[in-house]
Amino acid sequence: MKPFPDPQSCDQKTFTAHIQRMRNTPVGIHCKGIPADYTGITGKIGDAGYYLGDHRLPVPLAILRDDIMQENRKWMREYLAATGISLAPHGKTTLAPELFQMQLEDGIWGITAATAQQVVFFVQLGFRRILLANQLVGEGNIQMVLSALQLHPAVQLWVIVDSQDNVDQLVAACTQRELPAPLRLLVELGVTGGRTGLRQVEDALYLARYIRRQPGVHFSGIEGYEGIVSGHDQDARESAVKSMVTGMLDCATACDAEALWESDELILTAGGTEFFDLCSALKQFHSRHPVRVVIRSGCYITSDSIAYKRAFQRLVQRTPQAHDLAANVPEGALEVWAALQSRPEKNLGFATLGKRDISHDWELPAPLYWLRPGEMRVPQPLSDGHRVTKLNDQHAYLHIPDNSPLQIGDLIGFGISHACTTFDKWRCLLQVNAQYQVTGAISTFF
Repeated sequence: MKPFPDPQSCDQKTFTAHIQRMRNTPVGIHCKGIPADYTGITGKIGDAGYYLGDHRLPVPLAILRDDIMQENRKWMREYLAATGISLAPHGKTTLAPELFQMQLEDGIWGITAATAQQVVFFVQLGFRRILLANQLVGEGNIQMVLSALQLHPAVQLWVIVDSQDNVDQLVAACTQRELPAPLRLLVELGVTGGRTGLRQVEDALYLARYIRRQPGVHFSGIEGYEGIVSGHDQDARESAVKSMVTGMLDCATACDAEALWESDELILTAGGTEFFDLCSALKQFHSRHPVRVVIRSGCYITSDSIAYKRAFQRLVQRTPQAHDLAANVPEGALEVWAALQSRPEKNLGFATLGKRDISHDWELPAPLYWLRPGEMRVPQPLSDGHRVTKLNDQHAYLHIPDNSPLQIGDLIGFGISHACTTFDKWRCLLQVNAQYQVTGAISTFF
């Protein structure tokens, strides 16, 4: 394992021990996508000689293309170096420690969690900087997280708040314990019609003042999430993101003027995968205190073949710093493969995957490649006329054009839209090289 460039982000010894235990875990047919004849451990599956089209591999099958992931990682490293921004990728995207390892080797500042349980999981993995991009509510959740902080005093946790009631709950819980440090709170600014977060800068400033007067907690920064902004077109959505960022900057400036900060380093954080370049404008804020701007893109490492592909193309068009990077723009590294099982009508076919195997919450998957086992060694592109029209639990309805080469038994590689809701359908995804030879496996913990 390579050393982590930022040793404060994660305890490498603890993390390495967890990775080793995972790789020594037996895996078999009980895990979707694993061949029936494999009886070894997860860490050795890359030595078994499997490849796409191998009759031993079951379908549906989720794969991660190493060559594309490496290029996606390179792009993000270059972006962070060019902008001076820090990255705490959203761990809920993959919940895959082996992918976290790659991100740690690339120099991430910390990791982002979506739930209290994820916070504790990341603590146990060895992470030392964790940003909970959600409200910490519920007595059980609060006590579970505070217990983890007591047991692991080196861990730094940031939690977002958008109400006095939630602050009061956290203060009550924190003051009943002897925590190694005050709990770091980030005031959340939201957008009208969006999700959580205060809608007005004045309300956020009021909450910041309130936190400043409370024991057991520290006001440590401003948070926002822009991915759910609405608009009649993409230009309108981008304008709404910029307005949110302006509100965060206004709030930070007002807090600075009143000396409300209580942490040694101030955190300004926003930026999922679609608009993190626009959120990087938070770097404009200057204070007499050290300031760190943290984006939270989780999907960049695998991206996708539809929604995020479009998002990255637009990102590099609107942002000169991203346009000028040497690495290729991130592309979809996650594919789900299935077989054509039926073609009951000339232009209608069915493939062996469905809602249980692939994301469908944003857009339906796209058939991108095909391979005929025994005749073709490397997949070939499918024409644009092939498309998914509907998904059942275990069936994909396909429109097949007149000139399609597909026959019963052929394999079809589907690109996805929204990696988060494909990863959570697989306990194990196979890694492949550029020739689609299996090189390893990635375990998830959903």
